[in-house]
Amino acid sequence: MELRVLKYFLVVAQEGNITNAAAQLHIGQPTLSRQLKELEQELGQKLFVRQAHGIRLTEAGQSLRLSAKEMVAISDKIEQDFALMATNPLGDVYISGIDGYLGESARLVRFAQERNLMTTVHYTSCCSSDALAMLDRGLVDFAIVSQIVKIDHYEVIRFAKKGQWIALMRVDNPLATKERLVVEDLVQEPLVMYEQALNTPHEYNSLAQWFGDSFSRLNIVATSNLTAALIALAQEGLGTLLTWESIASISTHDMAIVPLCPELPAQGALVWHKDRPLSPAAARYLSLLKELLDTGVIP
Repeated sequence: MELRVLKYFLVVAQEGNITNAAAQLHIGQPTLSRQLKELEQELGQKLFVRQAHGIRLTEAGQSLRLSAKEMVAISDKIEQDFALMATNPLGDVYISGIDGYLGESARLVRFAQERNLMTTVHYTSCCSSDALAMLDRGLVDFAIVSQIVKIDHYEVIRFAKKGQWIALMRVDNPLATKERLVVEDLVQEPLVMYEQALNTPHEYNSLAQWFGDSFSRLNIVATSNLTAALIALAQEGLGTLLTWESIASISTHDMAIVPLCPELPAQGALVWHKDRPLSPAAARYLSLLKELLDTGVIP
């Protein structure tokens, strides 16, 4: 299976039309059709269903699309890394993770660039589970997470700084007048939730443990892995968002922040793979982070 053909497949899947895809790829339609047919024969699966005005993916095609995207993304990253070696000897650092430590990450990047340790940092904002998935696939050097399930797979630095989980809601919500919120306040309240909070096993899920037996009875009206999307939903009054106080401070216009009772601490960690060598830029980044943690510059 050639990577080039997988890239062709992805363009066809995106366009939904072989003629349009061929024009975008600057190859002939018969050539593209032949490549796709050979791919189907190689995999022993029908990937497309031809229709009057284009094509649609079969179930096998949908599955291949997800895998092909990952393979192409990893290939592109490798090509970019090697292409940069000649013009960018310092290298770039790739990080994925939660928004709660964006301030500390930005400060660290500033110190790294001031010391000429790296050129560019590429930060992907996502939940802990997605961050770890990107780390496992080799798409990033580090992940910043709040929960780690398979701790034996990773090296870990836990940040000393601790925050709290809070409820973020519109100021016209009756709960906004309370000084603290207990479980009974939130059981029937419409909630917008992180997808991760629903999928993390109970033994690693601090929020589920805080709710106890009531967790399965929550009135969840929307979920997402994107903080910005969840904040927007809360701002529209769709529901109350449970999040970190450091994240809530990103956008609090016309919003109320109410702590939970009992308090629920939130602590992040930087993780990387035990058995995967770091790039020179990532190794310098990690060394600087350890130095700044030791001196208290980053809590």
